[in-house]
Amino acid sequence: MSFAFQIVDVFSSTAFAGNQLAVLTDARGLSTGQMQAFAREFNFAETSFVLPPADPANTAHVRIFTPAEELPFAGHPNVGTGFVLARLGQLFGRQLSDSMVFEEQAGLVTVGIERQDGLVKGALVKAPQSLSIGDSVDARIVAELAGLEDGDILSARFAPCFASVGAGFLLAETAPDALDRARANALAFERHQGRIGQTDGLLKLHLHSRDRSAPGVLDVRMFAPLSGVTEDAATGSAAGALGAFLHHLDAAETRFTMRQGRHVGRPSLIRVSTSPGGVTIGGDCALFAQGHIAA
Repeated sequence: MSFAFQIVDVFSSTAFAGNQLAVLTDARGLSTGQMQAFAREFNFAETSFVLPPADPANTAHVRIFTPAEELPFAGHPNVGTGFVLARLGQLFGRQLSDSMVFEEQAGLVTVGIERQDGLVKGALVKAPQSLSIGDSVDARIVAELAGLEDGDILSARFAPCFASVGAGFLLAETAPDALDRARANALAFERHQGRIGQTDGLLKLHLHSRDRSAPGVLDVRMFAPLSGVTEDAATGSAAGALGAFLHHLDAAETRFTMRQGRHVGRPSLIRVSTSPGGVTIGGDCALFAQGHIAA
C-alpha cells in the first residue's frame, strides 16, 4: 500500500519556521498501531491522518498522533490539515469549500480557510469545547517541572492550574527572564504524571510571560517530554486554552498574539480570539514537502 503525505510548517508564512506537521491525506487501511508507528517515524510534534467522515455532512474524520500518543484535539494539526486539504481542493471524490468540519475525539472542529490573492494562506480553527478549568497545582511543582526556582512562577493573577478547550494543559505565568531559563525536567514529569490533576493524556506544561509594552502579546513555551515532545515549536490547543482562560479572568481581553518556538529555532505566531461562541486559533502555513509512504 502507498500513502500520500504532505509536510507543512504551521504558524509561519515561510518554511523552516513554525511547527512541522505531516498530513496523510488518505489514511484508509491504516490501523491505529500503524498510525502511531508512522507518527513515531516522522517524529514531529504531531502527525494527522485524514479519513472519511462518519457523517457525510462533515468534511473528514481526522486523527492526531504525537510520537507517543493519540490526541483528542490539537491546534496546529487542524490548521495545517485544513491548509493541505484546501490546496488539494477535493477529498474522497468531493469538492471542498473554504469551510470545513473535522470529526475528532474531542468533538467537531470547524475550520475556515484564509486566502490571500486567491491562494491558500492559512486557517482559523474553532476549538471543539468551551473552556474547562481543572485543579490548581502548587507553584513549587510547576517550578520543578520547568527547572526553575519557586519564585519564578507568578501567582498574582492566578494560581497554576489545568485548563482545556479540547486538550488539557497545565498553565502557569512566569517573568520573561524565567521563561527564557525554563527547561523541561523529564524526571519530574515522570514523577508527577497522573498525580497532580490532569484528566486526559500525558502531562503537558504551558508557560507564558507578558510583553508589557504590547497588550495582548504573550511569549509562550510548551513542554511535553512524556509525549515525545521535549519542547513544542507552536501549540495551538494550548494557546486556545490560555486565551480562553485569560478571557475568563478578564472579559476585556479577547484577542491575543502568542509568540512561540524561538527557543527551538522555529519562531511561530499564533492568533487567538475569544467570543461568546468560543475560542478561535489561527495562523499561516507554508508547504515544505510532499511524497508517498510505502508500507
